[in-house]
Amino acid sequence: MARKLTDKIVGGIYEYYHKDTNEVFYRGSSEKDLDGLDGFHRVGHKYGIFKENSSWKYSYTVFRSNLRRPIGDDLIVRWCVEPKETTREKLLTLEGEKIQEMIDLKQCILNHDPNPLKSFRKYNK
Repeated sequence: MARKLTDKIVGGIYEYYHKDTNEVFYRGSSEKDLDGLDGFHRVGHKYGIFKENSSWKYSYTVFRSNLRRPIGDDLIVRWCVEPKETTREKLLTLEGEKIQEMIDLKQCILNHDPNPLKSFRKYNK
């Protein structure tokens, strides 16, 4: 079933921060729990269920690649905005706002897409 912006979901905004400096390196939105999310980002490329016929695809992003480098050992995930019931459109809009908030502070250096709502519309026509 195709994901739509009007879908009712339970989702939140997560961030990866440096354990020593508290600097935020990445923000994103998720409809998953943090343990599953962190595992997928760090080692999802090894998951056997993400093969050709699966609807879930693992992409090698700059962010995910950096989690497998030494800096990844110092990055910890936490909720920035706790999950709540909303629409996918509202969650993606909030995600963009939270990313921009950190970009303005010269953080979120591993986010390459500051507008997730625009990207969702582009790739989910």
